Amino acid sequence: MNNAVAILLCALLGLASAADYKLRTAEDLQNARKECAATSKVTEALIAKYKTFDYPDDDITRNYIKCIFVKFDLFDETKGFKVENLVAQLGQGKEDKAALKADIEKCADKNEQKSPANSWAFRGFKCFLGKNLPLVQAAVQKN
Repeated sequence: MNNAVAILLCALLGLASAADYKLRTAEDLQNARKECAATSKVTEALIAKYKTFDYPDDDITRNYIKCIFVKFDLFDETKGFKVENLVAQLGQGKEDKAALKADIEKCADKNEQKSPANSWAFRGFKCFLGKNLPLVQAAVQKN
């Protein structure tokens, strides 16, 4: 489990005001990963995959991703992604946040297919990761 999850979680956000959002730290990420790994019953084999940015589409991983996004206030199980929070978290130090917001909005769907919350959060996470892996990796290295 790595910082990419936290950064991506920060990138997938929705309706909260960025002014009210509390930026999360590397320590916050470590704590969230430990708690979410325990509650989602993440195995050591899955942790090894996560460290290489390999997130399989299975129930354990979907629950883990959703858990972190919820703990980081980037996703609401009924309203979805909190885009402004994701922009705030992932856009730290960036002058042009409009492009970042546009990328986040492309991945933060409204769950038209009525998927369970864990699938919804995972779908957005994978979309953003696929389009912005270098951004996520750079953010992880900062922490």
